[in-house]
Amino acid sequence: MGVTTDTRARMVRSAALLLREHGVAGTSIAKVLERSRGPRGSVQFHFPGGKAQLLTEALVWAGALITDLLSQAGARGATPAEVLTAICEHYTSQLVDSDFRAGCPIGAVAQEAYADPELGAAVAGVVKDWESALAAVLLRDGRDQTEASDMALLCISAIEGAITIARVRRSTKPIELVQNRLIAIL
Repeated sequence: MGVTTDTRARMVRSAALLLREHGVAGTSIAKVLERSRGPRGSVQFHFPGGKAQLLTEALVWAGALITDLLSQAGARGATPAEVLTAICEHYTSQLVDSDFRAGCPIGAVAQEAYADPELGAAVAGVVKDWESALAAVLLRDGRDQTEASDMALLCISAIEGAITIARVRRSTKPIELVQNRLIAIL
């Protein structure tokens, strides 16, 4: 079972990495198989729902990385500024390491497939998780529920926009600007 699980996990991870670079339209089953070194028959075996199931699981996996980062930071008592800095640093290094090819898979799918019943719902669920986790940090910092939720959504929206503009400009300045301005607000 270990080999099966590894193949499945590699496929999910590969799909998420392809989504952040190429979006939904540029993430084919063939590219996922090539990147994950998975056998052709493994798609139907692991993902009977086909490409939609694979991409949905890739979104959930990628989203959980940031949700976990937020939750762990909150659990250790990080300030909102420290949490925001960690998120911005995560995406900055991802952009630089990929020569600005890799953005955020959640943002890419949100732009391209927001109306898709499965993918759009997966994106909405991830954003809700991020908002809840970041709002929890802000609540602990003394904000009321409405302000914490609004501020969390503002931060997420600004960071996602900054990632997109950073890719277009091939510069980390948009993320740095968002980080510095939001920290002043936080």
